[in-house]
Amino acid sequence: MASSDTPKPHKSPKIKNGEISTTQSKIKKKNRDMAKEEGEKKKSKKPKLSNGHSKQPQEKGAEGSGEDAKTNVFPMNRIRTMIKGEDPDMRVSQEAVLAINNAVEKFLEQFTQDAHAFCVQDRKKCLSYKHVANVVSKKRRYDFLSDFVPEKVKAEDALRERSAATNGVFQKM
Repeated sequence: MASSDTPKPHKSPKIKNGEISTTQSKIKKKNRDMAKEEGEKKKSKKPKLSNGHSKQPQEKGAEGSGEDAKTNVFPMNRIRTMIKGEDPDMRVSQEAVLAINNAVEKFLEQFTQDAHAFCVQDRKKCLSYKHVANVVSKKRRYDFLSDFVPEKVKAEDALRERSAATNGVFQKM
């Protein structure tokens, strides 16, 4: 296939003994070279995370030390925006945002590990809302999430509990 930027010959190619004219062979060679370059670019392209950083550690010299620099999982600008959303007058240093980023990453790792443990207990291969809700309801350290991740309850069970609670209130009076 010829690309749109390659010139097209005005005349039909002159074929002598099954040979194609030199201009067409040059065009085909150019197209092959461009396809090779695109293939090489795709192979050498590093996978990117949502924050724009690659999964592989950065090269040495980026920080001046010999250790590999760790990329952050969450974008720093979004964390700063969330903090500013709570109190627009609050000034937050870059180190504080970095500490919050690391703390959130560690918290989510622990939370998902605990949810995975419930998943293993149920002998399931994939994590579902039920497992996350079980972690929140059963483990005391995640009580602060109970408003955001409630356990699923059938409507008839909820109505039964509600009516039992209202009956208990009237009987006490």
